[in-house]
Amino acid sequence: MAKETYSTHIKNYKNKGTIMVPFDNKFNPLSEKDFLNLKNYCDNVEKEFIKIGDAGEKNHLLVGRFITDIKKPEIVKNKYSKKVISILKKKKIISFIKKIIKTKKNLYLRRVQFNEISKNCFVGYHLDVDSNPEYVAACVIQLGSNFKGGLYRVYKNKKTKNFYDYEPSKGSLIISNCLYPHEVTKVKSGKRRSLVFFVSFTKGINKRTS
Repeated sequence: MAKETYSTHIKNYKNKGTIMVPFDNKFNPLSEKDFLNLKNYCDNVEKEFIKIGDAGEKNHLLVGRFITDIKKPEIVKNKYSKKVISILKKKKIISFIKKIIKTKKNLYLRRVQFNEISKNCFVGYHLDVDSNPEYVAACVIQLGSNFKGGLYRVYKNKKTKNFYDYEPSKGSLIISNCLYPHEVTKVKSGKRRSLVFFVSFTKGINKRTS
């Protein structure tokens, strides 16, 4: 087996639009302490039931919000938002994302939320750039592993049924190009719990609504 390097992940991201880095992988930038803190904040944040997502896709899940991006990025006023943001903005995490997507530009958090998908629930097929045309990458930190199903399915493009499936595990980090259509398949049992955040090169008005 070829030795795993940054180049391996960069190549996979370029060719497939997505990578997944397990928690115990040496390249995963998330510490055990930060993971546990994020899990605690997501456990306790207020949640709402969502049927239609920000890109207009059909959904069936609970969402807890830390940053919204309707007209522009806005920090949600609760006791957890700034704590979550301070972890996600750590140099080690941002630097890793920048290496994978091959940029030296500044990255900004534009939307941050917790998703909980229960049995028989899902996130529908969509493009993240339909939520904001300036989204560059979606990042997903898996907060638990006590579930079956709920695959992160990425399609090669809008004109094909060919796809890649990623089976997230506890602490895994997915980085996915926002130009690639994707969905989360139906959860068969348990609860699929994840922290999702979107990065962009800009932090101004959401051009979808301007």
